[in-house]
Parts: sequence; C-alpha cells; structure tokens
Amino acid sequence: MHNSSTDLWKQLTGNDQFRWLFAGNTALFFGFFSTILLRSLLAWELTQDEMALAYINLVTAICMFTTSLFSGVIIDRSERRILMFIAQLVVFCAESIILILLVNDRLTYGYLMMSAVAASVAFPFIMPARTAMLVDAVGKPPLGKATAMLTGGVNIARMISPAAVGFLVDASDFVYGYVFLLSLHFLSLLCTTRLREYPAAEQRQEGFVGELIKGFAYIIKNPSLGMAILFGVLPMLVVVPLQNLMVVFVDEIWNAGGSGLGIMMGTMGIGGLVGSLLMALLKEGRLVKPMVIGTLCMATFLLFFSHAPAFKLAVVMVMGIYSCSVFSQTLVQTAVQLMAEDHIRGRITTITMMSFSLAPMGTIPLAYASKHLGADWAMTIAAVSLMIAVILMWSLSPAFRQIDGAAGY
Repeated sequence: MHNSSTDLWKQLTGNDQFRWLFAGNTALFFGFFSTILLRSLLAWELTQDEMALAYINLVTAICMFTTSLFSGVIIDRSERRILMFIAQLVVFCAESIILILLVNDRLTYGYLMMSAVAASVAFPFIMPARTAMLVDAVGKPPLGKATAMLTGGVNIARMISPAAVGFLVDASDFVYGYVFLLSLHFLSLLCTTRLREYPAAEQRQEGFVGELIKGFAYIIKNPSLGMAILFGVLPMLVVVPLQNLMVVFVDEIWNAGGSGLGIMMGTMGIGGLVGSLLMALLKEGRLVKPMVIGTLCMATFLLFFSHAPAFKLAVVMVMGIYSCSVFSQTLVQTAVQLMAEDHIRGRITTITMMSFSLAPMGTIPLAYASKHLGADWAMTIAAVSLMIAVILMWSLSPAFRQIDGAAGY
C-alpha cells in the first residue's frame, strides 16, 4: 500500500460516512460505559448482595456469547444500517423502561436483569454491523487509521463516561444519570440515521445453519485469518484478568486503597488512548511485525509491573501495558477486516467477538496462582507465557507470518 499517511487522513476527514460512524460509535460507548456503572450501582443498592453483581455480569456475558453465535449470519443477510438501528433502538427502549420504573419507584432487581439481557442480546448486532460497514465506508487503504480513530473514541469514553456519570449520580440522583445515558444512546441513533444504506453482498443464501458453519469453514480455509484471530486472543487472556485482579495488587502490594484503584482504572483508559494514537501514527505497510513487537512490549511492561517497588512506577507500567495492548489489538482488527470478504465479514467479526469473550476465563488460573504464589509471581508467569506463545507462533506458523500478504500489504 503506497498511500501516504497524509493522504489517508485526508480521505478519512473528508468522508462524511466515516464521521457519522465515528460519532455514533463514540456516543454508543459513552452510553455503554455509563450503563456498566449505573447498572452495578443500582444492583448493589437494590440487593446489597455481592453475588447480585456477579449474576448480572454472568448473564450479560452468556447472552452476548450466545447471540454472537448467530448474529453474524443475520448481519451478512441484512441491510446493515437498518439492522444496527433496530438493535440500538432495543437498547434505548430497554434503558427507557428502567428510567420510567425509577421515576415511579417500581424498579426491582428482576427488571434490571431483564434490561441487561435485552442490551446484551442487541450489542452483538451493533458492533459487528458497524465494523462490517467500516471497510465499505472508507476503503481498505485507510482502514488501519479508521480503526485506530474508532478505538481512540472508545478509550476516551472509557476515561470520561464512568467518572461523569458517577459524579452526576452523587450530585443528584439515578434518574438524572439515566437521562444522561439515554441522551447518549439517542445521539448514537441520530448518527445512524445519517448513514447511507449498506446492503448485504449478493450471494446465494443457504440455510441458516449452513451459513453459520460456512463462517467457521471460511476461517479454516484461510489460515492466516485464523492465526490473526488466535493471536488477538493471547494478550486478552492476560489483560482482562489483570483488570479483574488489579484490586489485589493495589490493596495487598501497594496499600493504595480505593483511590489507588481508581487511579489505576483511569490509567488503563489513558493507556488505551495512547495506543490508539500510536496506531494512528504508524506508517502503512506492515501488520505482523508491529503486532509481535507490541505484544512483546506489553509482556515486558507486565514483568516490570509485577515487581514494581512503588505505586507510581506501577501506574507508569500499567499505561505501557494498555498502550501496547490496544496498539496490538487495533492491528489485529485491521488484519481481520482486510482478510475477510464483504459477504462474510459480519460472521467473521462476530466469531472474533466470541473468541475475545473467552478472555475472562484467564482470570480463573491467574486467581488460583495469585492465591498460592502471590499476585506478583502469577503475573510474572503470565507475562513469560505470553512471550513464549508469541515467539512460538512467529517461529512455527507460516500462516501467521503471511498475514501481511493475505491482507494485501
């Protein structure tokens, strides 16, 4: 790809479809991260039961994983703008019902759970549809920059939205928090209405199950695509458990308390934004080499983090970990979209989402190791294992090394 970075940026900034996709995606994730905070706070206030928090998150994860099994087929069969609008409308209606129940003082944990189920069923239609539309909207040369900008918007939302909503709830009430949340989802809906039609690619439609199987068969027939998806899962098996176990480091190693945990969570978002900026500044031409270097750097930062003697140094290491993680993941997403043909892109995107949803499973062995070896040595083992896995994949898999060629680089 010989397009200069300046030319690619001009293509993006002058593309009204990309601007609406970016604005809608950013507003959506401002609402998404607001929902996570509000739902947790409400579940706790309604039940005062730690398990209630676990149940609602477990049900959400199960619904998203299950829906992802078939949502890709529907995305590939449908006009994507309308499908995305309907899914967003479901989320908006579900959260509107919670607001109405709050105003009338009739909200129960059961209603909150049903709202979470509705939103988690809709989400696997929204993100894969938007991702599938992105390639058609911007073309392949600027795709890496476009993905980096979308990821940057998500990380800005991760940094700002929970703090803003938390302050709003503390200063006023849950009702105002939900009014703010609904305004964000309404803004995302308006952005979707400004998009043109993105019809399904013309193809002979098989049975539903046949098309579902065809998505997995497509990955098997394109081993470089499968290796890119697998490579993307590896760092997630460390990053997601680290986020879940961060409270152990903050409390037991550095004694930084709740404020320290808040600083760490905010630093994760800042690191993600830095990673998006790094990707945006990356020259076009290579995918595999930056993916490998970024992931190895992430593992190195994790080693230093695990044995950081001071909290401030650990904060810097966390920024490095999440910068490298987002940088690598953006490259993976770009590679996957470039290698997937349009008629099957929705299925490939949802299969990628399904694989990433397995990442929380890494929390179980890491939590066990932390209990018996200590959190520092558990993360040390995870970092070294990640390094070994990356080196082995690079050394032993020709399909992995051929990702650049398969993606058209």
